[in-house]
Amino acid sequence: METRIVIHDEQVKAALARLAAKVSDMSPAMHEIGQYYERRVLENFAAESDPEGRPWPKLSAVTLGLGLGKPGRLKKSGYLARKGRQYLTNKKMLVESGGLRRTVHYQADRNQVSIGAGGEIRYAGVHQFGSLGAGRGRKTRIPARPYLAMNEGAGMRLAEKDRRRIIEIVEKHIEKANG
Repeated sequence: METRIVIHDEQVKAALARLAAKVSDMSPAMHEIGQYYERRVLENFAAESDPEGRPWPKLSAVTLGLGLGKPGRLKKSGYLARKGRQYLTNKKMLVESGGLRRTVHYQADRNQVSIGAGGEIRYAGVHQFGSLGAGRGRKTRIPARPYLAMNEGAGMRLAEKDRRRIIEIVEKHIEKANG
């Protein structure tokens, strides 16, 4: 199952239309946009923040407690062992095994670029959009931790920084096409 996000941004679309009018193969621009945006998404994971730089909601005590159940993290007395303290100190959000982060990729062709988390990461959309009914009994609320783009109602929008950079990339390729 692949999570696919489509951004509808009129200024970006207009810049892409100008490029399409100048060149028949926009692959170089699409690849540059894809590389840029893939890097930005990975930066969001590292910073544990959304594309606009706002920190993601903290992990719940329940989520943190689940990780303490692994061998060596708790003493027989129930107190934290050294491995447990290390786990809590170093725990990164959205990175239990690294699977979600590793599946972030872009695909580009002559006319478009898409970026997302693919493969068998069924929970990719839950982390992007949040969930009101997760877990057993569907009573667990998981807050949204946007890593791809900004959630806006049922859709998505680019962060202003990303929007500006993508337009710069397109304009650079238009100038190159003008020779």
